[in-house]
Amino acid sequence: MSRVLVVSVEPPWPAQHGGRIRTARVAEALSRDVEVLVTFPDHGRHDDEPPVATRALPWSPPPALRTRVSGRPHLGGHYLAPVAGALDALCDEFRPDAVYWSHSYLAAWAPPASRRVANVVEFANIESRRLRTLVTSAHGWQRMARRAEAAKAGHWEPRVAARAALCVALSRPDLDVLRGWTRDVVLAPNGVDVLPYHPSPADGYVLALASYDYEPNVLALRTLVRDVWPLARAEFPEARLVVAGRRSETLAPELDAVPGVAVLGTLDDVSEVYAAAAFTVAPATIGGGAQLKLTESMSRGRSVVMSPFAARGLPEPIQKADAYWVGDDPRSFARAVVDALRNVPARHARERTGWQHCEALGWSRTVGELTDSVTAIAGRKSTP
Repeated sequence: MSRVLVVSVEPPWPAQHGGRIRTARVAEALSRDVEVLVTFPDHGRHDDEPPVATRALPWSPPPALRTRVSGRPHLGGHYLAPVAGALDALCDEFRPDAVYWSHSYLAAWAPPASRRVANVVEFANIESRRLRTLVTSAHGWQRMARRAEAAKAGHWEPRVAARAALCVALSRPDLDVLRGWTRDVVLAPNGVDVLPYHPSPADGYVLALASYDYEPNVLALRTLVRDVWPLARAEFPEARLVVAGRRSETLAPELDAVPGVAVLGTLDDVSEVYAAAAFTVAPATIGGGAQLKLTESMSRGRSVVMSPFAARGLPEPIQKADAYWVGDDPRSFARAVVDALRNVPARHARERTGWQHCEALGWSRTVGELTDSVTAIAGRKSTP
């Protein structure tokens, strides 16, 4: 049987948030046809009995200067440089027919043994574009560093794409960019695990569920609380905002005193917070283009009030559906929040529409062409 080594930035299981869910579902789909081993730098919680074999590589953060001065991406070096030797040894031991990189910035640091076989590179974002959006939120040396990383990405990113056996785009705009760098590209948008539909409670809260170790999410939440939430509470004094997700507990000191806001922190299971929510919010205006949390919310029967930036990353089956609200400034965002809280029948209609459209986004459909392509590439390499 062909072998595929999946290299990720973190353990995919438990699959609790966007990045983990994506890698977990791709690895699970691949494992139906090929032998899969998932490896990652050993940080963060991981399941003792994952559904696909895993191997954690001993890791500790490297000096930032080492990765900043390199012509390769700082983020990829942060995760991969300390484990390069161990990854090479694992390649020699496992002898994969293909290596699947969960992020392009990891592939830019691929050690020698992993480059001797076919490389499949997932472009979770077009990094040069994502990094340019982050420049505007930084100041001083940090702004200079981000501008430098964006400039570096303009060089390493197309080179990673050109030498890959296959590139993976998550959205059609990213697909168009990748096609300018290589012909070997496939579109595999984020999928969902569709759950049974249960209408949102009439008195539910507004849920801001995200990974708050990612700066665009933190900045968006602060703007929401500062500029939008007072307007919404003025119109609807009973409104409640619940903040939850990875590292959200670090925001508790600055949010606990805000009227109507509660911070739950990192959660092992998000089912209960979704069940009690009226809808979710996605206010980010910078960062990556495809936010898995949007379709995850809809697949759980919860609509979303989102920014135009977030809406641009919605999968095609949902973009034109009357399944969500968009607010392009604090006042219109607050109006959408109040409308979604007050008009329960309209909210239920939108959340059900979103849930129904998610049926076309099951993971087996969205990554089917991708897994077929990877299986074919690995099969060719394993044939004597």
